[in-house]
Amino acid sequence: MSQPTATNPAPNYVQVNPNVLGLPVDESDVPRFYTDLKNILIAINHNLQEFMAVTTADLATAGTNQQALDQSVSALESNMNRVMATIPTPAGRTGGASTRAPKLSSPAKFDGSDKNKAVSFRVAVTHYLRTSYPNATADEQVAFIISCLEGKAHDWLEPSLKQDVVQNTPVPWLHDVGQFWVQFNARWNVANKTKNFRAKFKVLKQTKLVQEYYKDFQMYGQNLGYNDVSMRDFFYNGLTVKIKEMLMAQDFDHAADTVTLFTLADKALKIDQHLEQFQAQTKSSGSSSNAGPSGSKSNTSPSAAAPTGTAREKLSVREKVYTIVDGKAHKGTIAAISKNSKGKNVPTIKWNDGSTEEITFNTIKKDSHPIVIASPAPQLAKGSGPGPMDLDSAGKGKKPIICNTCGGKGHYASACPSKPYSGQGAEISEEESENEDL
Repeated sequence: MSQPTATNPAPNYVQVNPNVLGLPVDESDVPRFYTDLKNILIAINHNLQEFMAVTTADLATAGTNQQALDQSVSALESNMNRVMATIPTPAGRTGGASTRAPKLSSPAKFDGSDKNKAVSFRVAVTHYLRTSYPNATADEQVAFIISCLEGKAHDWLEPSLKQDVVQNTPVPWLHDVGQFWVQFNARWNVANKTKNFRAKFKVLKQTKLVQEYYKDFQMYGQNLGYNDVSMRDFFYNGLTVKIKEMLMAQDFDHAADTVTLFTLADKALKIDQHLEQFQAQTKSSGSSSNAGPSGSKSNTSPSAAAPTGTAREKLSVREKVYTIVDGKAHKGTIAAISKNSKGKNVPTIKWNDGSTEEITFNTIKKDSHPIVIASPAPQLAKGSGPGPMDLDSAGKGKKPIICNTCGGKGHYASACPSKPYSGQGAEISEEESENEDL
């Protein structure tokens, strides 16, 4: 079994103390200052070179150690297969159906289009061979593995197969399962896998269930070098606002010294499960509460859902109403009720001054003191002259009726809807809503 190589010697760093670099006292001291600065920069450059050399050597050593470990694992698998083959059949068993191993499905073929499937392919093939053909030789195992390759993965083997089979020049790793997997890993393992996982880990957020988020978090966060506290904080930052609110409502301090990543994840998983149960219960109860005794949805009118703070009377056509404009009462009659572009009922008001306007119900009130407009004077018979009162008003225009209390037109002070006379406020109540059920 191959052993990992020894570690590289420690670097030879030069001690650098920037504090010894003093500013020049005068012009004669300037050369000394630049000389000291030059020596410090040279020392720093030397240390950087030492660091880069050691880092490069460590990376090379790590690669060699990994290759040696892969070879050891493959050799161990082969030894286990040979040991399993030498174990005798337990006494009392006879040949026949009882001694046959269960038939397994052949592993899915690997075409090299997705390197992320390389590890899964190796696990599936190794498990299949170990279970179905424990006594297979190395050549038989390699031949079976090659039969499971297609596309680019099989094209990769063509030159070596040609050399080994056609040219009759043996290729050692085609006759050793461990060596074959070493070559396979070198070709099909994902390059910079840690770098890719680190990029995905930094932007990972919970978008579905906590269970799925935790699974991805563990997969991408492995071997990144973060300690448990950092992993815990990363996990908390990726949770949804709803989960964080529930943690806060339960006085759960995720940053406490006693809280680990496992503790936080377990708490979040339980909260998510409770939320799922609550949503399922709410959905089932909500669908039944919207149905009446016969199972149909109740027909609730807008007026029934209106605020109960103030009782509002229903208004209809020919109803006397008033509104307040700039602190002055404006009276009129509902001439018609129709629907606007939004499908809501709106009244058309014919004001006492003769104008007509389409407004909303929440801007008008029922007039408890309407003005009785006098009927027009009867026309005089032809040939008769004007009456005595008509002589005084002859040549004069008809004056509008003006309230002496609020200054509004169309009503007298005795019928003013302001507070001193009617007891009704001149401001529209905020609790009144539009009467849409007319």
